[in-house]
Amino acid sequence: MEQHIELSPGPKPARNKASSSAPIKSSLGVQPRQDEDRQPGRAQGSAIQRSPDWNNGSLQPAGLFNHEATRGSFSLGSILNAPDSNPPETRSNESPIPADDPVQLGFINLSIATSLFDNFMVNLNPYISQLDPQLHTFNRVRQQSAFLLTATLAAAAKAFNPALHKKLRDHAEDILNCNFRKGTKSVETAQAVMILTYWKESEDTRAWMLLGYVIRMGMELGWHRLASYSLHRSDSTTDLQSRHARNIERTWFVLFVYDRSISLQTGKPWMIERSEFIESIEAWCRDAMATPGDRLLGALVTLRLLSSEVFRLLGPRSSRVRARQLHSLESLLAIIKGRIEEWESRWLRIADKDTCHPFLIQFYGTHLRLQLFSLPLQDILAQSNQNMSYHMEALWVSYSSALEMLHLICRHSSWLYFAQDSVHVMTAYSAAFLIKASIYTPSSIKLCNIVANEASTALVSDIHSAISGAALVFSQQAAPSGSSCALQSRFLNNLLARISKEPSKEATNRETNPPESWSQPGTDRHEVVAENGITTPSGRGFSQMEVGLTLDFAEDEAWAGIMAEAGFNAQDGVFFA
Repeated sequence: MEQHIELSPGPKPARNKASSSAPIKSSLGVQPRQDEDRQPGRAQGSAIQRSPDWNNGSLQPAGLFNHEATRGSFSLGSILNAPDSNPPETRSNESPIPADDPVQLGFINLSIATSLFDNFMVNLNPYISQLDPQLHTFNRVRQQSAFLLTATLAAAAKAFNPALHKKLRDHAEDILNCNFRKGTKSVETAQAVMILTYWKESEDTRAWMLLGYVIRMGMELGWHRLASYSLHRSDSTTDLQSRHARNIERTWFVLFVYDRSISLQTGKPWMIERSEFIESIEAWCRDAMATPGDRLLGALVTLRLLSSEVFRLLGPRSSRVRARQLHSLESLLAIIKGRIEEWESRWLRIADKDTCHPFLIQFYGTHLRLQLFSLPLQDILAQSNQNMSYHMEALWVSYSSALEMLHLICRHSSWLYFAQDSVHVMTAYSAAFLIKASIYTPSSIKLCNIVANEASTALVSDIHSAISGAALVFSQQAAPSGSSCALQSRFLNNLLARISKEPSKEATNRETNPPESWSQPGTDRHEVVAENGITTPSGRGFSQMEVGLTLDFAEDEAWAGIMAEAGFNAQDGVFFA
């Protein structure tokens, strides 16, 4: 039976059948200003209720402890219900503006703050689907959370007013540190922390850890037990109450997508499991209050749901299926590929055409195809006795997907300036994949000599053209030094410089020390020379290095050096695991 989220201004009575694993219903009212540092450790915005019920037979801690201890205030004082545990003092006649408001502290002028906030909502928020323009107005955000306000202003300042970025960013970091010490938990705190990770500094490696912190915060507030979404809300709820409810639901959906995405990018485990609530995303997107950003969010949630079980089946590299099972794996991926294409076609039809959403839907879908098909390709290339011509689909889909990602960058260049860091990580991955995979491919393709020769030449030409085109587009963004676009342009140009230098070195080596395979008598001109490259009909060895793809790129240390020279920190990244 489908459940829905009920909203009411006060706490709910205990339910007859409470369970620590059952979905819960959130009780949301029109909240007063939620000043995080004035009420440390207290769940705000989402008053998700759980009560012990001695009649239900629950013997778990969640069913026996004081309910305050299991809904966001897990401390010895709340467990023991000690009256002298120094509860936070409440102040009378509080100012409607928090004490750490960046405007009141003089970090930014009010008119500039208003302008930056508007720029964030119009230009940056569409990429992350984080805030509701109807709910998150400047005045409301300013009254509710200095942290969220400062985080949005810092992100906007990085793009629109770099002179203000550092002091706003530092102030947001100070509030983050203060909130972490106090154990502050609220939906605004969660949103602010996430915004700090979307457009972070290039040397900042905390995204995965901060995401885990926010997910744990959401679990403390009970978001992992949200009930399956229903279009039928209580008639007594106001529009504002419904928007507050959707604000929490949206945040948990965003966390699910972020969790799965960063898991794919870093190879680390995810934290949020799929649930009935997560699976009800399409009904949630059909709500009358759904925003264009909610539709993009719906597309991304369904994409992660589509792919999550496939990656679980494939497992870590050490336990992946081997050569004798590759055929069945490729059949599974062919089915998933068709479903991704259906997904892309469907969500493109309902996406807002005047925003970045069509670009992001195509880009994320293509990236997923690349990652999925690179898994069997990696196992195939690792085995010297594999005939690559039997696995051309994995090779072709991987290559074409990586190339298409770079082509999408060129076709949608107007959306690159404000793109969040995940787009840049995926772009770097596609370029790195094309070069690193190509190192191993030419000597593995056992085709007709002429075809192999021509295919290799065309392949390298396409790769060079795609990478150079993307590098040019990023360089034309006129982005400040140190920005993501500037770093991306430098990274791609670094790759081009490397593959341009190596052929000349290799040509010199060949002139002084020609490979034995060039002059060996009796060599069959229609055989593949697996070690040195491909033999052409003229008998001349066609080295994979000659076309600009050298084994220097095969070492992870080489990639780390290229990334470091470009200004990227690859500590948390996996480009070809």
